[in-house]
Amino acid sequence: IYTRWGRTTCPDTAGTQLVYEGLAGGTDFNQYGGGANYLCLPNDPEYLKNGLPGSYSALYGAEYEENIFDSTLHNHNVPCAVCYNSKRSSKLMIPAKITCPSSWTREYI
Repeated sequence: IYTRWGRTTCPDTAGTQLVYEGLAGGTDFNQYGGGANYLCLPNDPEYLKNGLPGSYSALYGAEYEENIFDSTLHNHNVPCAVCYNSKRSSKLMIPAKITCPSSWTREYI
């Protein structure tokens, strides 16, 4: 399983399929306590039924800023695609989800 940043599709190679597409997100640049890595946030998040937990870090969508390759991307969201290749071993944590994709089996809670 791997993430393609800046893409909404997976490569057309044998055994590779799209798990989900979404938007890149992470901690705001001037806040403390969040994660260091970007997350590929799904386009259809699932929310907790009982509101916010006692402690949390906020997530913010990532945007393109100055881009020397394509100036039309300035301030646009950064897409991402999570891809699965059946010929490789894999594990996956999907942020903002409390259920597995329909064709998968939940291994632990």
